[in-house]
Amino acid sequence: MFSEPSRTDIHKLFDRIACRYDIFNRISSFGMDTFWRRRLAKSLRGGKGLNILDAATGTGDLLLSLFDLGCDISSAVGIDTSGKMLTIAARKTARRNLAGKITLKQADAVDLPFTDSQFGAVTCAFGVRNFTDSAEGLKQMHRVLKPAGKLLILEFSIPSNRVIKMFYLVYLRFIIPVLGKIITGDFNAYRYLSKTIQTFPSGEDFCRQMQKAGFADVREIPMTFGVVTLYSGVKS
Repeated sequence: MFSEPSRTDIHKLFDRIACRYDIFNRISSFGMDTFWRRRLAKSLRGGKGLNILDAATGTGDLLLSLFDLGCDISSAVGIDTSGKMLTIAARKTARRNLAGKITLKQADAVDLPFTDSQFGAVTCAFGVRNFTDSAEGLKQMHRVLKPAGKLLILEFSIPSNRVIKMFYLVYLRFIIPVLGKIITGDFNAYRYLSKTIQTFPSGEDFCRQMQKAGFADVREIPMTFGVVTLYSGVKS
């Protein structure tokens, strides 16, 4: 197993791969990344007039999915440390005529520039494992949620089935970095991202982190043979 990779200057890594980030995600996930985001979005469809924070929003795909699935959103904020990722997100929201409802801000999830109890829901897709301090990031997301507000996190995980796990690890360790080089020209970025998946405390370990941060009713839903997990929790 790999040692924990450093998150120092992680925004620079994402700046390097921003322009090809979306196409890599579609190809490397065989299009399943769209399904995973839509699955998260469905968990918010019962809310009314939601004010949402999307942490590590990247190019804005999750926020757009929330609107596509008809979530009742009054306003949304997407934050990320990568300026170039946010530039692409801004273009996409403008093309969808959503610039009036979505605000994009360069900020770090471990030091959220928002007041306590500001948002009705907080979301994060494939970003928590890149936080410089995931425990602090969870505490910050808990802080800015309103009482009874919901946290929804999508993150990669390691399958429990031994056979699937074996093939998945081969894919992560050897195919993903090479595919990253072909599509984005950056082998090292995707070698790093592969390592973060393998060292991330997924499943019950991450659920315990959420509970320690103050979340109640914490649940995990494995998807696609366990390669991705949807976590949810409520601010009590």
